[in-house]
Amino acid sequence: MLEYQTAVVRRDFETAASILPAVPREEHNRIARFLEAQGFISEALAVATDPEHQFELALQLGKLQTACEISMRQPSEARWKQLGDLALLSAELVLAEECLVRATDLPGLLLLYCSTGHADGVEKLAQLATKKGKLNISFLCSFMSGKISECLELLIGAGRAPEAALLARTYTPSQAPQIVQQWREQL
Repeated sequence: MLEYQTAVVRRDFETAASILPAVPREEHNRIARFLEAQGFISEALAVATDPEHQFELALQLGKLQTACEISMRQPSEARWKQLGDLALLSAELVLAEECLVRATDLPGLLLLYCSTGHADGVEKLAQLATKKGKLNISFLCSFMSGKISECLELLIGAGRAPEAALLARTYTPSQAPQIVQQWREQL
């Protein structure tokens, strides 16, 4: 291992590559950390065997597909969220959606679907948010989809009859008396 490190410090990568097969496999993670410290991140990624370290290195290099493959082998909600955020920053919208769905990052999905005008995604998100008990997101999705009756049901179900009455008065005046009656019953 010392010979390998010496070759790397001398920047003699041919010699280092010839020495690497002789280094025990359990030392490869130490070598990867050494390479990373020396600034050779892509070489460290090639040598690393620890999936967590591989994921970190792939993110540092901006290799989102490699990071996605690593996350597929060992899924973690935190990894998917981190990868989804980086995919959004890199304008990789398809990858971002996949990652945010796997992370069940409902606010991230709301941002993605609203900014891209993905109507089907907004409707699916409304259903998912209702199942997960995230009524604010479900309400927003239903409201953006123009489904006022679903918004009213969410508000009444959450015990928010005053808000439901105001919403009904503004958007569906025919339902306002019925909702006001429910409000009175709650009082």
